[in-house]
Amino acid sequence: MIIKKLFIKNIGGIKEAELSFTPGLNVITGESGAGKSSVVRALELLTGTRGGVKFIRAGEARAQVEACFDDSVISREILSTGRSRAKINGENISLNDCSKAVNSLIRIQNQFAQLELLDAEKQLAMIDSCLPEKIKEDTFKNFHEIFEKARASAAELREIKKRRAEIERQYSNAREIFELVKISKPESGLEIRLENLLADITHRIAKREKARENFDALTGGLSEQGLINNTESRFEELFDFMSDEEKKEIQLSFENLYAAAKNLSGIFNRNDDEKDSAKREEIETRLGALRKLKRLCNIPDENELLNYCDEIYKNLEWLEKSYKDLESLSARSLDEKKKANALALEIRRARHDAAVNLEKRVNEILEELAMLPMTFKINFSGLQKLNRNGADSIEFILSDGSREGRLEKIASGGELSRLLLALQLSLPEEWLPPVIVFDEVEAGLGGKAAVLSGMQLKKLSQKCQVILVTHEASIAALGDNHIFIQRNQNETLMKNISGEERVKEIARMLSGAPDMAEALEHAKKLIINR
Repeated sequence: MIIKKLFIKNIGGIKEAELSFTPGLNVITGESGAGKSSVVRALELLTGTRGGVKFIRAGEARAQVEACFDDSVISREILSTGRSRAKINGENISLNDCSKAVNSLIRIQNQFAQLELLDAEKQLAMIDSCLPEKIKEDTFKNFHEIFEKARASAAELREIKKRRAEIERQYSNAREIFELVKISKPESGLEIRLENLLADITHRIAKREKARENFDALTGGLSEQGLINNTESRFEELFDFMSDEEKKEIQLSFENLYAAAKNLSGIFNRNDDEKDSAKREEIETRLGALRKLKRLCNIPDENELLNYCDEIYKNLEWLEKSYKDLESLSARSLDEKKKANALALEIRRARHDAAVNLEKRVNEILEELAMLPMTFKINFSGLQKLNRNGADSIEFILSDGSREGRLEKIASGGELSRLLLALQLSLPEEWLPPVIVFDEVEAGLGGKAAVLSGMQLKKLSQKCQVILVTHEASIAALGDNHIFIQRNQNETLMKNISGEERVKEIARMLSGAPDMAEALEHAKKLIINR
């Protein structure tokens, strides 16, 4: 998947241009200020760069860039109002979808691309791309599966422990509550019914006690004389004034009265007293327990109380059952963590081996790029906790012979750019995008170092399409396709060149004069020897 054609309209100094690209190394040259970087800006806009209004050609209302790939056409139009439109094969798409599509095809090596070197995750991804296929396919697959299981088990374990703790805290007085529930047996309207029952039985006991007092007053109880005996004694004092017949009649009356009173004792059954007393005690106990239960739960309504007690019962039932689940899940989680750790260690060993090999390849290329005494290292450190990438943290390090540290502290922008080139040449081809765009990667180099950089770019172009903006003649001469850009008053013109036109442009880059005989001869040799 390469760019075949690029159409640019009203971007930078370019009014309208159509460029053709080929597989391999495509070089873009021209005088300083001619507008070479406008091509890079156009491709950046295609990748989804925002704020593109500043790149619209002065006085124009809109700008457009369109790239034709092997099997698709992707375009973006930017309006001076700040709005933009993107399309793939003529269909409107969001800018985000356009960005995803283009960034999967094109990588622009600028300051943002160099940030890949500073990003820990990208650095780790570079190492992982060098791992053996068995590790990448089987070990990583197994690790991700067991890691996700372990993470899910750990999350479930945390939730169970959290719920258990909440239940234990919320229902810390559950034992007392259930004891009161057992005693009170709550049901709808119970308190009123118990109060009424208690009032009835208390009234009945009081009436019985009053009746017994009256009976004892009549009969005298167990020790004293009652009203009947006292009355009989009073009548005996009157017997002297009565006839025998009258005495006999009165004595018979008292005997009948006494017998009748004695017969009343049967209504005062002691069993009734015991039953009523026991019943009253039972009601008082149940009512007291119910009232205490309401206070303890702070719920005055019996129906709500029943629901609350049912909720407690269900939660405590779950608490009891969850203990076995907790034990089982803890064992499973521990086993999954052990398996994940074992796979992470296997990945770590493979990463160490891959890092050693990558270091060696990159340093060989850095030497070819004349970057000695700069050397590249990869530092490893273990993580305290597993993550989806394993248990490793890595860091790219540079040493210049006297200092060693993080890339951004040791390397210049140009050195970072060449280090990224060395990495791209050292990493597997699947790491590379179909198209890489370089904007003056050889900046600050000359002579042999520039030639060496060009040779490495040529190697890279055998793996993917390379588009290179350059001022270096020895690198431009290596191109498979040459695009020349020049300034004509306020307009930028660009065209594909070959043959004599290309020889003259290389000569200009060598000497500043496109017609100098020595420069032309040198340019021909550079092109022939490429």
